[in-house]
Amino acid sequence: MPEKSSIHEELSTADTPTLVVSDQLTLRPADLDDTEIFMALVAKNHSLLDPWFHSFVPPNTADERRKVMAADLEPSKHHERYWWMIEFEGELVGKIDIHGMHRPSRTGSIGYWIDQDFTGKGIITDSARAVLNWAFTELNFNRVEIVTAIDNTASAAIPERLGIRREAILQQENINNGVFQDMAIYAAFADNWPPKAPARALPATEIRVDNDILLRQHVDSDYDSMWNAFLAGRDYLGAYLPWMAAYKTKDDYTRLYTARRLEADNFDGSRGYVVEYNGELAGTVGFGIPNRDNVIEVGYWLRQDLQGKGIMTRSVEAVITMLFVEVGMHRVTIRAATTNLPSRGIPERLGFKHEGTMREGGFVNNEYLDLEIYSMLDHEWLARSKNA
Repeated sequence: MPEKSSIHEELSTADTPTLVVSDQLTLRPADLDDTEIFMALVAKNHSLLDPWFHSFVPPNTADERRKVMAADLEPSKHHERYWWMIEFEGELVGKIDIHGMHRPSRTGSIGYWIDQDFTGKGIITDSARAVLNWAFTELNFNRVEIVTAIDNTASAAIPERLGIRREAILQQENINNGVFQDMAIYAAFADNWPPKAPARALPATEIRVDNDILLRQHVDSDYDSMWNAFLAGRDYLGAYLPWMAAYKTKDDYTRLYTARRLEADNFDGSRGYVVEYNGELAGTVGFGIPNRDNVIEVGYWLRQDLQGKGIMTRSVEAVITMLFVEVGMHRVTIRAATTNLPSRGIPERLGFKHEGTMREGGFVNNEYLDLEIYSMLDHEWLARSKNA
């Protein structure tokens, strides 16, 4: 490949090429002769596109439709836009383009949509990969963005499947049909394309939830407070927490709890927080080891005398926001015994989806318990959370 001199020269001379993605899939430059078939596709998919794009109903006459198409194609003549028609098995099924180019910084954005009859076939994912390959290798781009409403989960799934990390959430960044939309920005870079698996960010060591609640790491002075909480709530906590049975004496507690802390600190990626409420220990909230699919489970307990104040709901909410926004988890799960209504109330109040019952999935006090399984996905959490 010839050496490139500058992005200015590349963008001023490169024409939109035909990209053959596979035997079935071809991206070809948009042309004025595509007007009728493309406008028909726009009209067919109007209800699909309208929530996410400043879409329109095509004009009634062929001349007006052709004028609209010509105006849309004008930036392509000046290499200010690269616009492809997506053909799948010889049929026009959608479009993909590069727009919003900034020459000095060698950046641009990709947009796309596909006929609703052809979703779920990987067509847009493969098309986006091909366009990104071309942008990085032929246009000498350094950064390419994909920006989508966070509620548009089908669109957001494209960069996620390509391994492109979400970079930011812009709250109420876009307005469409009078509705403000939070937008997610995904960014791909030339020096990391195709993307390598990113290193997972470390969880926060301390989280200030609000004026009343602080989540912090365990310290040695917590031993007595923790033991007193266990002792006072032995019957209440012991009904659902299997490890409580091992803490028959304070010596048992000290020995086993110390071993668990050392194990967590040195051998796995789990983390627990002391929930400090108005300066006193109220309980704990923590999570296990993330698996390879970016899935993690959250657990918690709270002193019985502090129930009903929203302490644990606020604490769990803060931890989940941290896991999704800072650490980059994709899915968080919570399990609670079917009969443990206070514990089940946490995910239910936070909008988790109830996935089902794990029959006799827990074993506490020599008795099998049914467990209720709740889950939340990152895009669902970001869609509901104005703190993200």
